[in-house]
Amino acid sequence: MANFVIYNYQFARIIEPDEQYQIQFPDWRAVDVEESFARRQELLDEVLEFDYRQTVQFVNKRGWEYWHKQIVEPQDGVYVMRVANVRNLSITNEQLKEEIVKDYRNCLVIIDNRKGIQRIAIEKKTKVFQRTQTVAGILEATLNVLLKRYRLKVLLEAPYPKREFWRIVEEHPKGFRKITFHFPHLNLERLTKVMDGFLTDVRKDWSSDLEFSFTADDGGVLDLEKNKARKEALVEGASAHGTSNSSGTYIIMYPKGGGKRVFVGKGQYVVEKLDDKVFEKLVGDEILLKDMGTTPYDKVKVFMKNLPDVFE
Repeated sequence: MANFVIYNYQFARIIEPDEQYQIQFPDWRAVDVEESFARRQELLDEVLEFDYRQTVQFVNKRGWEYWHKQIVEPQDGVYVMRVANVRNLSITNEQLKEEIVKDYRNCLVIIDNRKGIQRIAIEKKTKVFQRTQTVAGILEATLNVLLKRYRLKVLLEAPYPKREFWRIVEEHPKGFRKITFHFPHLNLERLTKVMDGFLTDVRKDWSSDLEFSFTADDGGVLDLEKNKARKEALVEGASAHGTSNSSGTYIIMYPKGGGKRVFVGKGQYVVEKLDDKVFEKLVGDEILLKDMGTTPYDKVKVFMKNLPDVFE
């Protein structure tokens, strides 16, 4: 079985590009950013389909290059690839001489750009990348390079189990003096519907991120017991969006007594399993999976579509 860490990705507009961007794209003002945003998934399909045909260079935010290859022709906005952390290995050949060879040790990545889904699954392989967040950073940086001509960018976030919030509460019996919630611009409907309607409408009215804090009276702590259902709704919304290495959704909890603040969900993620034989059949162009009556690609699509929005 292959273990996959699940990510959401959301789009954002580039309203006022930085100086480097403006030099690179001097006609940036001619790009209608609202039109680009309306076509955001269509544009992402275009760059990923181009990548299948010609293979663009993957990079991280520092510009370091990484090998990758889409292993099968895309279908219905679903892309399957392998991303490698190429290393030079020293071996001794049959002539008993030292030889340097490249090791293309890699992990699987699934990008599901179907309407209303916007998920990425990254195979957890610590012998390739110690953290899937490294691969998420490569994907984010590369997609942002490809999308910036349209004045768009993407943010990857890893959803985490909602129980993580309540675990932190249990670990701090003295309570919390302050809790801050931050939610990004409205973007992905399946995550928006998890949220309280008022919080959705406020972001829509202001066309903005939303950040708010609950602060106890001096010397007091926040009441996390009364009206717990309302608190659960906030926690569910935040955990469904997930966390990232950059700005996005987050909950910050400030313990009473001046303890170190806690970023809920940081380093936490959800792992889902998919039979790795599916990918062998996918590359082998198997028409149907034995005893399943479905194609390998359909198996991948169902796996991505049936993931829950909120993880317990």
